[in-house]
Amino acid sequence: MPNLMYDVLGLGLLVFFLIRQVTPRRPTRFRFYILPTLGLYWAYRTLPHPVPTVQIWVTLISIGVSIPFAILQGYYFTRLYEKEGQWMLQGDWRYLVSWLVIFALQVVISAALHQTTVITWEIALGIAIVMGLRSVMLHLRYPQLPGILAQK
Repeated sequence: MPNLMYDVLGLGLLVFFLIRQVTPRRPTRFRFYILPTLGLYWAYRTLPHPVPTVQIWVTLISIGVSIPFAILQGYYFTRLYEKEGQWMLQGDWRYLVSWLVIFALQVVISAALHQTTVITWEIALGIAIVMGLRSVMLHLRYPQLPGILAQK
């Protein structure tokens, strides 16, 4: 039952954050630093001991496939702009589509390797890596970003 609770909570948070990505919002340290860290913590908390070999392979392949999407999200699909004296961050429709593709690929990879269930730790780790790499790309793209985040 505790894993089901993490799954339901995680899915709810995922839907919330996906919708929020296409709406303008102020950049915060939470989105850039804490959210990827929470994803790592969520992955750690739901990690089985020992980890089945098929889960390791699914995770490695999924992360390898997700890395290019994270780079695209940070460098092309998300913009930082100033509006009425406030800095805003917004993903476009390609950003949302890239997340949907990442999750669809997760399902395809799992099915190809005969993993029949959605594994919470794999999703959490993937989200942490994508969000973390996206943050790195946004920092590289917008050199003013650390100063903006320090003002909060």
